[in-house]
Amino acid sequence: MSSSREPKTRKVTVTLPEDLVATLEAWRDSGRIESVAAFVAESVCARVGDAQSLAKLEEVFGGRPPLDLINRARAAQGLPPLSEEEAGGPHAGAA
Repeated sequence: MSSSREPKTRKVTVTLPEDLVATLEAWRDSGRIESVAAFVAESVCARVGDAQSLAKLEEVFGGRPPLDLINRARAAQGLPPLSEEEAGGPHAGAA
């Protein structure tokens, strides 16, 4: 019997490019990931968390945070900077 602390789940169907699925299956087969479904679920959770964090920042800044602030945060995470085009949308304090 499942614990009442486990989050409820619901099965959904997603369609992915064949080469991406092949990569995920190879990673699963080599033990790099537990399962394709678990990897997809964790990826979606991470993306939703990012979007929720950005929404909170947008609320504080009255719009998208300044691009330089976004790029400093990306640098701290080891990610490359975004250009104005890649960042999209109006940025608070952007010229």
